Amino acid sequence: MDLKQIAWGAGILLALALVFGIWASYTTPAKVETPQQQALAGTLQPNGDYKYSESTEIYTIEASWPEKVPLATAEASAKARFAIEQGLSDEINRFKADSNFAGMTQADIEMMGIGGDRKYALALEYKDYDAPGYHSYAYTVYADTLGAHPNGYFKTFVFDVEGNRVMLADLFDPSVNWLEELSLLVSNDVTAQMKARLGESLPQGDEGPDLTGAIFPEGLSPSEENFQNFVIDGDALVILIPPYQVAAYAAGSFEVRIPFADIASNLKVGVMR
Repeated sequence: MDLKQIAWGAGILLALALVFGIWASYTTPAKVETPQQQALAGTLQPNGDYKYSESTEIYTIEASWPEKVPLATAEASAKARFAIEQGLSDEINRFKADSNFAGMTQADIEMMGIGGDRKYALALEYKDYDAPGYHSYAYTVYADTLGAHPNGYFKTFVFDVEGNRVMLADLFDPSVNWLEELSLLVSNDVTAQMKARLGESLPQGDEGPDLTGAIFPEGLSPSEENFQNFVIDGDALVILIPPYQVAAYAAGSFEVRIPFADIASNLKVGVMR
């Protein structure tokens, strides 16, 4: 075989290799690693939580959330974790916007005496709850806007086994007036708690402590917004009510536990039956 034949053979092999490479690139998709969605950048801690920290001369912000939500699959866990991150990010952005940090001047900072330990502050800490078919997180949010005292409120997340966020109305049969019954149950429990906490300081009537004016009825009215902060703990629905919603700040917050057995007739089929 002369050199010309060898050159022709090599050229044919090279052409075939090129054609095969082009064909393979179209028929075999390249494996692409999909990055995990992230709404809030945090640092993984030894306890398995992510922690977000931000500090300036004006404010400090701290928030934590679980690395893994204990659900059926890794996909469900990642979906739920992203929802938590997004919710915390929204709270942080709202805190910054409401406080108008972007528009705060040096004169404003000096007038309010900001500096050293005197800063705006936001902290979001959670407690988790487990139940058959659900996993919940209750965040206590502390917001110090340099007023008479810090404000406290709740933000909750409830997930089903697939990582879908569950809202209060998702638990109840829409054909029944479940909000009216829920409102009554919560109102009775809050009233009992108020009497136990403030009984001796309240005017006494024929039936014990007189709560007239001490409870804000609008905070207990049959509105989904009033009971939006909830978790599912074992076999009970737990409603969390922040300070100011139903009573003066000094009365504090309220936690109302309602066994699902007590509201079974109002639940959707398959919910904690």
